[in-house]
Amino acid sequence: NKEWAATDLIARGEKVYAANCVACHQGSGKGVVGAFPALDGSKIVLGPKAEHIDILLKGKQGTAMAAFGGQLNDVEIAAVITYSRASWTNAGKGQDPVVSPADVKAKR
Repeated sequence: NKEWAATDLIARGEKVYAANCVACHQGSGKGVVGAFPALDGSKIVLGPKAEHIDILLKGKQGTAMAAFGGQLNDVEIAAVITYSRASWTNAGKGQDPVVSPADVKAKR
């Protein structure tokens, strides 16, 4: 129920990203061509929050994107989404970068 500041979510999200996402999507967010899509400039990352939350919670069938809904809590998912929406060339583009834990909880 805590209200999280964007800076706190981004800082926490950076840690979650380093622990769970960097191996595939790389520290630069550029991914690995032909294997793992870039998050930097991604339509999902820059698009509606609901779609971004869904892919983290449920994964993407037929791809290597795993479902993290059972592995990460609402704060961790909100933080890593906020981090990716506010990082690299994504900063200042697309929709509001902040995803709250309440947004994630509502999608579960």
